[in-house]
Amino acid sequence: MRFGLLVLFLLSSLGLSAPSLAAGAHISDKVTVFMHRGPSNQYRIKANVPSGTMLDVLEQDKSTGYSRVRLVSGTEGWVQSKYIDNGDSITVRLPALEKALARSSQIIEEQKETIAALETDLNSSNEKQARSTADTAQLQNEVDRLQRELEAMDETNLMGWFLRGGALALGGILIGLIVPHLPKRRRRKDDWF
Repeated sequence: MRFGLLVLFLLSSLGLSAPSLAAGAHISDKVTVFMHRGPSNQYRIKANVPSGTMLDVLEQDKSTGYSRVRLVSGTEGWVQSKYIDNGDSITVRLPALEKALARSSQIIEEQKETIAALETDLNSSNEKQARSTADTAQLQNEVDRLQRELEAMDETNLMGWFLRGGALALGGILIGLIVPHLPKRRRRKDDWF
């Protein structure tokens, strides 16, 4: 028991953390790294690990900047911690991204078709509106013309009535002047009443 405590104390004083599995890490997508037998480049190279290789981080030595890892094949060794990224590698994410890109491209094409149809409808509506505006302007011109004709007819009718009334008055005056100078007829005396 004392030996176990001593080992834990030494591990913690050297900056080594207790072993723990952290699934979902991978070698950075930019490099190929060497796997060493120990936590520094002073140890022999155990394997060449290409970028995107999925692995499990077993422990980290913060003092040397190395992490003990296990590859999917079961090989264990030490690699520099700065070359380990969390999550899935680009090689794992790429098919999903390509699928999402294809779906996005399809949606864009569908939206382009929808936009083209809407632009056609908009142009048609604009043409109809232009025709309606032209028809409205033409009808308004016709209404204005008819209004002017009606006003002219009212003036003509008013003038006609004025002239008729004047002619009637003049005729009455002439009759009034002529009638007293007409010879008078004599009345018959054999009237029954």
